[in-house]
Amino acid sequence: SMKYRPPRNIRERKAKIQVRKQFWRIFLIEGSLFFITSLLAIVSAFQLNKLVKVQKIYLPTISLQDFLFSFLFVTFFVLLFISFKKAGKFKELIYKGFFIITCFWGGMTVLNLFIPVFGAVLIMGFLIAIWLEFSTVWAHDILIILGLAGAAGFFGLGFAPSIVIILLVIFSFYDFIAVYKTKHMVAMAKEMADKKVILGFIIPKEIKYFKDKLDKVKPAGNFLILGGGDVVFPSLLAVSVVPFGFLKALIIVLFSLIGSLFSYWIFVNQKDREPIPALPPIALLSIIGYFIILLLP
Repeated sequence: SMKYRPPRNIRERKAKIQVRKQFWRIFLIEGSLFFITSLLAIVSAFQLNKLVKVQKIYLPTISLQDFLFSFLFVTFFVLLFISFKKAGKFKELIYKGFFIITCFWGGMTVLNLFIPVFGAVLIMGFLIAIWLEFSTVWAHDILIILGLAGAAGFFGLGFAPSIVIILLVIFSFYDFIAVYKTKHMVAMAKEMADKKVILGFIIPKEIKYFKDKLDKVKPAGNFLILGGGDVVFPSLLAVSVVPFGFLKALIIVLFSLIGSLFSYWIFVNQKDREPIPALPPIALLSIIGYFIILLLP
């Protein structure tokens, strides 16, 4: 009996549909993580802003040079740290410690606005215990959502929008150089993935991979990684306009989401799948979003 093979153009069309389906499936997961984090950042900032108005709390204001200096200082130490080849176990402890402190602080900042301190500590403690004990992708991503949303919500109110725009432009160039020229960003990401501590979102290609362990997260495997900075910087811009209205902040979030779609599209359409600087398209659309809200009454 003869086996029937569909004509080539039908096979190609089917393959194209599969590729398109996979593109949207992965972006739906990435976009959801991105959107939830940004939304949580502006909701938290909205609450914080109310507290600032009634003088319940004081938020730091941050100048451009302070921020850049701190960033360079931290980057320099991280790179120095990575270059030490010997201290494997010690490094892992430091990375884990840094991850836990950052996520715990960010998570407390967010949760404490909506529930009493005791409840917030309980939830964060529970999530960190799961992350340490079972090191699953879903626990990691929830901690990152809370950590990034807390950081953006807390610091964003201290920035003028114009300063955040300057930062977005500077860091877009930095991202480009760090990925393509010096490649130190790629080295940092690899090192942290080896130690199972990733400062960004782990995006599974299918929902079921959320329950996988972190040691399964390998380059070119079932996961993509979106760096924390690619979510925090546009969120800082959205948060910086919260005092001018929640809707305006939300418009920036939606534009940054379109930017992340554009960035993912660029990644997928490369000849060879290499890491790309994700921030430039996200920054560009966030800034366009900002200029659009300037036109609103």
